[in-house]
Amino acid sequence: MTGVTPESHRIRIINNIIWYDIWKGVSTQRLRDDDVLEYLLDDLSNAGLSTKDIKNYSWIVNTGWEGHSAEDIEHFRILLLRYGLPTTRFGAVFIASEDVDKLPYPAEALKERMIYIHTGGANGGWYGNLKKQQVDWKNLPMTHKFTILMRRASTSRAHIAKRLLDQFPQTDMIMSLGTSPDTDLNQYKHIIFPYSYPIFVDNIVPDNENQHNFLTTEFYRAPVQVVVESSSDIDDNSWLSQFITEKSYKAFCWHQLPLWHTVKGFVSTLRNEGFDVFDDIINHNYDAEVDPWVRMELLLEELQRLCKTDTVSLRKQVWSRLESNAALVEQIHTNARKTHKVQTNRLVDEIQQLYKSTPST
Repeated sequence: MTGVTPESHRIRIINNIIWYDIWKGVSTQRLRDDDVLEYLLDDLSNAGLSTKDIKNYSWIVNTGWEGHSAEDIEHFRILLLRYGLPTTRFGAVFIASEDVDKLPYPAEALKERMIYIHTGGANGGWYGNLKKQQVDWKNLPMTHKFTILMRRASTSRAHIAKRLLDQFPQTDMIMSLGTSPDTDLNQYKHIIFPYSYPIFVDNIVPDNENQHNFLTTEFYRAPVQVVVESSSDIDDNSWLSQFITEKSYKAFCWHQLPLWHTVKGFVSTLRNEGFDVFDDIINHNYDAEVDPWVRMELLLEELQRLCKTDTVSLRKQVWSRLESNAALVEQIHTNARKTHKVQTNRLVDEIQQLYKSTPST
């Protein structure tokens, strides 16, 4: 079959439940275009199953480490129903902020899961690596005005980099763009022109395993960070959900005053999660703007205004609040895995009860 990313075992069968790891190599655009039959047929074949077997299992769609919304997976759910899956035998696990109580099927939203991404891997996860650095955050010298890290390049990221380079001296910013090892050096060059591309902070290109294992404190040496999140309503194949990744948690841990380049309403989501977004200092009105290009311009205007103030002194003035944000990250990191296990077990129990009460046909 053409167009299917070779992935080993998206289907996992545990106690008559098929866990479908939709995050493994399934094109987001094809999900949204209702073009997923090819994936399903290929995965069933790899698992030794056929479409006739679909209705004999309960299915839980697992979004893994990605920001799928309920809307993103809806075509896949309907496809299963067409093959006879009872509506009561479908569930989902989301990472994005999703109001699961409004869905017509059992689901859980593990919104803080990205806080322990790669935990248990070779490097122990981004948070563990950060703790190992033993940074003296309060006395860390501030050498730049703001940080903005964009390892994976995209259209919107190239445009915001170009605008920043036009508006600020390069000495004001700690910026990266397109430093992923698989970067196409020509794809966004026309957008960033006349500036050089890729843009490096330390001229090191870490592989995917080591991207969270910093050996430098260079990224932390600015009072402000523009957090470029994974969700974007400009870039193709990007998440449109309120999907909190490690990028936002890092800004809080790095004791920085944060602004966000992402989808509408994202700052509000973080505020609701208990984080101090410094509304008395930073005007986050851009967060309510529907047009993503206008939102970008409003963000840059606020960054310009903020950087004209003495943000080094401001950082000292709000130090206790910066520490409170970092402490909240630590609290979430300590509790998230246990909490998520409870949530997942609850979903499995509900699905199993529905499985027992709904005869196969």
